[in-house]
Amino acid sequence: LWELGTPVYLEDFEIPFLQASQEFYQAEALFYISFNSCPDYLRKAEERLKEEMNRVNHYMDLRTEPEIRKVLETELIERNMKTLVEMENSGLVSMLRDEKTEDLARMYSLFRQVPGGLDLIRQTLYDFLLQSGLELVNDEERTKDPSNFVQSLMDLRAKYDRLLHDALRNDRDLLKTINRAFENFVNQNVRAPEFLSLFLDDGLRRGF
Repeated sequence: LWELGTPVYLEDFEIPFLQASQEFYQAEALFYISFNSCPDYLRKAEERLKEEMNRVNHYMDLRTEPEIRKVLETELIERNMKTLVEMENSGLVSMLRDEKTEDLARMYSLFRQVPGGLDLIRQTLYDFLLQSGLELVNDEERTKDPSNFVQSLMDLRAKYDRLLHDALRNDRDLLKTINRAFENFVNQNVRAPEFLSLFLDDGLRRGF
């Protein structure tokens, strides 16, 4: 078709192909999201993207690739990303809580391709980390033991540093989000500086 000229290729093939693809993937996304967990859905979306790009590379003009990619990313990811993030027991909060590094890396990779994807990840991460941190600094049992209190903060920070490195490509905006959440919830406990000082003094005496 391309040999017959650009207008023929576009009108007789590409435009109908993209329209049919949009309808197909819209329906498929609805089916997938109804019967799969968030990680399983993301794996299927990733597979679909790879399959469709391979098909374009083998059988179509390469100028069709960005057009069909946009269709897939819109239908499979952008239109469903809020539902995916908020899935109970398998969405983003679950991935963060349970350190599902591979699943989180896949979500980051796919969401960064669509408008608002990373913003949604950042806001959800901030809200969950802030909530987790507030629960920690307001835990009366932990505040009875300064060393335990500070160690818990350090463990939480180490966890998010690992996630940032292993799954989130050391994203600078996500690093700022993590820092902001920590600053906000640590400041909610007026004794935090005192506990940190005691922890450091104890560590120096023991030689860490």
